[in-house]
Amino acid sequence: MILRVQHIGMVVRDLHDACRSFERALGLPARDFRDDQGQGMQLDARILLGNECWLHLVQNWNPESRVNRFLRERGEGLEHICIETDDIEADVAHLRQIGVGVWEDRILDANDGYEAFVFPDKLPGLTVELIQSHERSWYYPPEAVGEPVSNSLKVSSLNHIGLCVHDLDDACRRFEQYFGLVAQDFAADERLAMRKAHIHFDNRCSLQIVESRNPASRAGRFLRERGEGLDHIALHTGDVGSDAARLRERGIPHELGGLKALVGPDQLPGMAAELIHEPS
Repeated sequence: MILRVQHIGMVVRDLHDACRSFERALGLPARDFRDDQGQGMQLDARILLGNECWLHLVQNWNPESRVNRFLRERGEGLEHICIETDDIEADVAHLRQIGVGVWEDRILDANDGYEAFVFPDKLPGLTVELIQSHERSWYYPPEAVGEPVSNSLKVSSLNHIGLCVHDLDDACRRFEQYFGLVAQDFAADERLAMRKAHIHFDNRCSLQIVESRNPASRAGRFLRERGEGLDHIALHTGDVGSDAARLRERGIPHELGGLKALVGPDQLPGMAAELIHEPS
């Protein structure tokens, strides 16, 4: 059974530069720096996002690795989502039954949990990692649950992860067929030539899937320049206006419109970040 989004995987050229970018632009500090992963050819760190979810930043220089291949082919950016399950063996058996392979055709006993990977050749531009915790797994710090995640903005939690696709219906079908994740909240805007839907997770966040036929839109530009894939995260804030003022004070370029502010990929390594206020 799928439980939640555990983390979002991000590929960067220089881990420390990337961490500085997130703290400078969004006030999000990195923690848990490691240099003993990836057969000694990787540096990584975590940025807490609330919802018991985190951003996992990875710098890897092994030319044979999935992460390094993504960097060479697509540049920096969001590379995968990690979905926690309570029965990874059953999930992988289901994938095999419907003809969807996982990397190396096995479940890996890794440092962070039992893991299996479904690659982008079966999905619209992203890798999905399935993970089941074990005794060595890292857990979201209990003392950080419910606490603000930013040192400078009123950001409290992850709202959604953005995925740009060419065919919304096909993408939603794959997520339902592979993982039992049913898309909801379908919406269309003919004026903007855009359709979207959400897959909701139990930890109060969602995967927002967007199909755009407008080459001038943000999603359309991403599809044209980089192809299908994860293009942004959206963070819930208690006060968009206050955060926008804080960004201006700090000289961080951004776009402000209604109850949203956008910090673009020129400020962050290969991704955008939306700040969203959704009144209760």
